[in-house]
Amino acid sequence: MDMKRAIRYIGCIVALGAMFSICYYASYRAALNRLQAQEKQQGMNVKFDEKQKQAENMFSNLVGTVPELASGEETDGAAANQQTAAKPEEEEPAAEANQIAEAVIGPKTKIVVENIEKSTGAFITEEISPTAVLLGMKREDLESYLANELQNMSISEYEKGLYASELIRFSDNKVVIRKSYDADRVDYLYYVVIKNGEVVVYYSDRKTVYEYTGINALELAEETRLALLQGMEIKTADELFALLESCSS
Repeated sequence: MDMKRAIRYIGCIVALGAMFSICYYASYRAALNRLQAQEKQQGMNVKFDEKQKQAENMFSNLVGTVPELASGEETDGAAANQQTAAKPEEEEPAAEANQIAEAVIGPKTKIVVENIEKSTGAFITEEISPTAVLLGMKREDLESYLANELQNMSISEYEKGLYASELIRFSDNKVVIRKSYDADRVDYLYYVVIKNGEVVVYYSDRKTVYEYTGINALELAEETRLALLQGMEIKTADELFALLESCSS
């Protein structure tokens, strides 16, 4: 009984092995057939390319030009774009864009100054020629110059109420500067004080002399003399005229 069972097991194993072998062989033949078909197709493509090149050479010999390849043809618009992109002169702008020199103020640079008065809404534009100080300046140089000018503004600018100076545009051809004024910001224009026994009028910076009046401090009324010893801030020219007139009388 055991012998028969063993024979059946062995038979089953042999049958399974045969089935696997048949399947493997069938897969192998199918793969081999596909490979042969691909090689055959590639061979046909090579022959086709050779025939095409021969035809192109014959055409070139006849007319002196080489036609466009049949494979990979493009539309007329795409072909035109490729030819345009291939021209050196069309590529030059891109090369120049990478080599643009930094803008500098030159003798021919147009400098436009926009003046805005906040209190009245007035807007005045003036064009000036580059001064010796501005010539050769780059953008960062001019920005630093305007910032320093604002910190150390002239008396005339202070009297007009300058509070902002901005660089709006900068190029070799044109520079635009915007200055903003607000007369209401100005607390006073003149500073009157007794100096070395004389009444002296200074600008609002208290350093620049506006006028040596020649008025002797000892001849002033005591109240006026005490006020001038401490210094008086005068806002307008009319107020200054009235004060000096009272000191002289």
